[in-house]
Amino acid sequence: MASSTPDERNLAATRILDHEHPEIRRFVASLPSASTQGDLLREAHGRIAAVIRPVYSVDERRPASRTLARRAGSCSQRFAVLEAVARASWIPTRVRAMRVRGSFWYPRFRLLRPLIPRTVVLVWPAFFVDEDWVDISDLFPTAAGDIAFTNDGETLFDAVRSMPIDWDGTRGVPSCDLSGAVGDDLGVFACRDDVFAVHMTSPAWLLALADPILRHRTPRSSRSGRRLSWGA
Repeated sequence: MASSTPDERNLAATRILDHEHPEIRRFVASLPSASTQGDLLREAHGRIAAVIRPVYSVDERRPASRTLARRAGSCSQRFAVLEAVARASWIPTRVRAMRVRGSFWYPRFRLLRPLIPRTVVLVWPAFFVDEDWVDISDLFPTAAGDIAFTNDGETLFDAVRSMPIDWDGTRGVPSCDLSGAVGDDLGVFACRDDVFAVHMTSPAWLLALADPILRHRTPRSSRSGRRLSWGA
């Protein structure tokens, strides 16, 4: 489990957060100068949203550099890229792990419900900014929120820019309260690699059978829009 004070584990390169890889380093170098760490993370998030096409995938252990090279990734894989970029920029990261009920994903996969496990491990990032741990949802100023997250199109990665995603039911925005989907809170970990070393993500058979199909599917709300690139 992670401690409240950052240490070397919150900045280390890992198999998933391989921030020393040239692909990650080039991406970081392409970002404009930022006056604060929060500004850097917001800029990086926006650039990731622009250059990495959102697709479905259950391969939680894919290295961030590979997602960046493919220019396509799931919500979780794009969060991993943001975490790797943060660590490459000397911003510590950690994650909270939860078991989310499989029914949470039903709106996205109406025809594939029999394949969805009863619970799915979800990893939610936080960043050590201005001497405190900041949840990804708190990085972005949001409107007072009558926008509801329906999980039927927009990804969680994109949603955090416009709504205060709430896994605890404590933010006072009922339309963004997802606490009812949480089965078990698994605690805080230094990195997502540590989560997946202890808690199974997708079964191997699902990864082998479903991922090659899912990774070609794009969420409906993300099927258009301008894509950017950065220098080689």
